[in-house]
Amino acid sequence: MTTPDTPARQADPSRAADDAPAAQAVALHAAGVAANADMRPADAAAALRQALSVLDAAGEQGSVLRGRILLSLALAESEQGHIDTGLQLLADAEQLLPPGHRGTLHGQRAMLLRRTGRDDQALTSYGHALAELREHEEPEEVARVLLNRAVLHMAASRPSAARADLLRCAAIADRHGYPRLAAKSVHNLGYLDYLAGDLPAALRRYTDAAHRYAAILPGMLAVLSLDRARALLAAGLHTEAVHELATAQHRLADQRLSQDHAETHLARADAALLAGQPQAAIGWAEAARDLFRRRDNPRWTARADLVALRARFAAAADPAALAPQAAALRERLAALPLPEDARLAGLLAARAYAAAGDPRRATDQLATSTPRRQDRLDTRLLWHLARAEASPAHAATRHLTAGLSALHRAREQLGVPDLRTGVAVYGRELAHRGLRAALHTGRPADIFRWAERARAQALLLPPVRPPDDPQTAAALAELRGVRQAMRDRELAGHTLGTLPARADALQRALREHAWATAADGHSAASPVSLSGIRTLLGTSAMVSYLPGEPLRALVITARTTQVVDLAPPGEATEALLRLRADLDAQAGRRLPRRLATALAAATARDAAALAAAVLDPLLPLLGDAEVIVIPTGALMAVPWSVLPGLVGRPVTVAPSATVWASARARTAPAGPVTLVCGPGNDRGEPEIAEIAARYPGATALTGNRATAEATLAAVDGASLVHVAAHGHHDTDNPLFSRLDLADGPLFGYDLQRLVAPPTTVVLSSCDIGMHHVRPGDEALGMAAALVGAGTRTVVASVCRVPDEDAMPIMAAFHRLLTGGWAPANALAAAVPSGVRSGFICFGAS
Repeated sequence: MTTPDTPARQADPSRAADDAPAAQAVALHAAGVAANADMRPADAAAALRQALSVLDAAGEQGSVLRGRILLSLALAESEQGHIDTGLQLLADAEQLLPPGHRGTLHGQRAMLLRRTGRDDQALTSYGHALAELREHEEPEEVARVLLNRAVLHMAASRPSAARADLLRCAAIADRHGYPRLAAKSVHNLGYLDYLAGDLPAALRRYTDAAHRYAAILPGMLAVLSLDRARALLAAGLHTEAVHELATAQHRLADQRLSQDHAETHLARADAALLAGQPQAAIGWAEAARDLFRRRDNPRWTARADLVALRARFAAAADPAALAPQAAALRERLAALPLPEDARLAGLLAARAYAAAGDPRRATDQLATSTPRRQDRLDTRLLWHLARAEASPAHAATRHLTAGLSALHRAREQLGVPDLRTGVAVYGRELAHRGLRAALHTGRPADIFRWAERARAQALLLPPVRPPDDPQTAAALAELRGVRQAMRDRELAGHTLGTLPARADALQRALREHAWATAADGHSAASPVSLSGIRTLLGTSAMVSYLPGEPLRALVITARTTQVVDLAPPGEATEALLRLRADLDAQAGRRLPRRLATALAAATARDAAALAAAVLDPLLPLLGDAEVIVIPTGALMAVPWSVLPGLVGRPVTVAPSATVWASARARTAPAGPVTLVCGPGNDRGEPEIAEIAARYPGATALTGNRATAEATLAAVDGASLVHVAAHGHHDTDNPLFSRLDLADGPLFGYDLQRLVAPPTTVVLSSCDIGMHHVRPGDEALGMAAALVGAGTRTVVASVCRVPDEDAMPIMAAFHRLLTGGWAPANALAAAVPSGVRSGFICFGAS
């Protein structure tokens, strides 16, 4: 859970010069202590047992030296899971050590007791240790005991006591020069920040600790990865957490750190549960439980049982059978004591009783499971969900709303889109249950309100500009260089070598640095009401696709609002994948006539199939109105202008109705026009030249002038930006979607640095309009990053675009735009008849 420290005090070498066996034992003991400190207990045990063998051969049995070796060996054995052996070794050492050495022994015993879940006994032993140790005599031992006692305080939800011990430990470590203890203090202060819900601070300290460990304690990096994974899970970034855990799991197994190795299994179960994979979560939790049982650790065994029960509930196990098991587990956890875990078990029991149709018992469980202020966010949100499930319909809505409000308050503390969108996963069930209840009532205002609560809330928060610092600038510059080198090698037909790995490492470093950015305390924009949207629509119509199954759409006009049932989501997704494949196949190369004809026919069929699934039933309600589309999930990637019924019609796509209303309200201050052409784009310079003729005085960056920094400077504060450059949507890490420029790519990550985002941005490159959609319909990608930063309108494509189509479309678009047309109207009119274009107008028109 957190990192303790091991006694480094070595045997007294004062008489070693005249005693060869003692000198050899002292050296072996030093090697064992170092291996323990570097989290290599198997190596430590081997060296320490060899030291004992040397003393045995010399007939030395009752010395302080032997006691010190036994003390170190106790830790090495316990870390490998041999707890009884470790405690016995401590008892043997106690018989040999004089009173002056007992403080260290008490501290060691406390750590072994804590690692086996006997925290009350451990706390007593830590008290005995500090009563005997003096800073002026043994400062390292005092700092170590404080560090380890802080770990115990954290586990027992005593954050103030833990922070006091950690700060005192850090002060002693700094005063007396113990960098290892200072590094572990930073690590544990990060864990304390995690427990307090301050994820930016936790991740910032973890990065600091990683740099310290790499220099002095590389064996601790695997333990740090486990704790970092927990913070990432708290932020909803389960994919990133699994990456950390997979690395940590192998290293901890190799280091034979059995407790931490078992904890990685349980964290993998939490990650699988968060990812919606309950069967995988059950497997990981059961494996963790078996490992904890082997260590004779009842507290962690009970925690593993809790995660397994939560996973079974998520897998739709029989709630009537599961409810009493959860209730019994609550009592067991409370007795250990693990108060927050006991509350979680009680909430699980309440949900199971409610699902089984027993609201009375559900209410009884809720009465003893009220969360505390210091409980984790997921615990507090689960309480709101359980209360809603156990309450009548009129009260359930109030509890669901309170839960989402708590989520939004937590999101307001996060400073980057990565974390803001990730944490939405914890509100998934609250929002979907609220939407289902609203659909049951059939009241349009309720349905609209819950649809808005269920999506794109992160984009309603004010953007936080990350601080400029040399570390970030250097990493971005190197990443640009690496990506440019990769592109050059690909064009030359050469292998990429280690460049992809270096690019991944740099992107990860940039993300980690960004994660530490705290929010500025500004609140999110309030969701717009249905009446407010109707007022804004005028003669337009809005189609809000509702999250969940089956797929439904809420069609809103100035006069009417109606819910329409559509095809199952799977049908829409399959048709969309086929259509996008058709469009991509037609771009980028000339096809033989017969193949081109066949592909055009397939495109028409697949466009018609997708329209039948998501659009055709709505057309009678839409008439010939301009349409604002609020997609859900995979529908964020639909090339709407290709669908029969929308061809030639102005269409605007927004992540939520509130985002659309906010973007629409943004004024368009007078500002310069910036035109940018990237390298390797045959149509780029002619396109920029033709567009520039319509904007006298525009800044045109072409050739070697079109660098990333020059582009960012010219884009900041512009009224209109047009970029003709190759683009790449990064599905794994959308904020690193990129536009190729003269000195390397411009990333979505760079856009967070803009002080005054441009009003309108046109990206005429392929598929740069794609989005990655996280739970809660939270969109990440180049277009979403711009809209979230404050841009009103983004025109971009969700699929590849043939050069022979893109240039005339862009030329016509700007001709109409300068004639006073709105972007969506200009884009619809700019596409020639018979041309299937993936260009979309995002944000507001």
